[in-house]
Amino acid sequence: MKKIVVSFAAALIISFGFNSIVSAEGQSQGQTPGQQVNLTKDQKAELGKLHEQMYTTKKELVKKYVEYGVFTKEQGDQVLNMMETKHQKLKENGYMMRWHPHPHHGKQLDLKE
Repeated sequence: MKKIVVSFAAALIISFGFNSIVSAEGQSQGQTPGQQVNLTKDQKAELGKLHEQMYTTKKELVKKYVEYGVFTKEQGDQVLNMMETKHQKLKENGYMMRWHPHPHHGKQLDLKE
């Protein structure tokens, strides 16, 4: 019985590994390195509106965590400061998210312009 369970587990592990390799083969990584995308004013405005909504909602969420005692006031302030910094950088970059190369994550985008 033990041999059957071990054999089944091994077959299952092998099939999951093969499945992920096959499914990742046809996927593109988004834009190719060196490719520059320029957004129109309307596109930037729409992205800006969505990012503002997300930022406002996340701020409310952090404040609720502080209110409920999940975060201390200092931790909440630290998270809010970090979020504000990231939000300002995003605004400065015209709402273009920057992907940094992390080989262990498989992302190879955003070669510094």
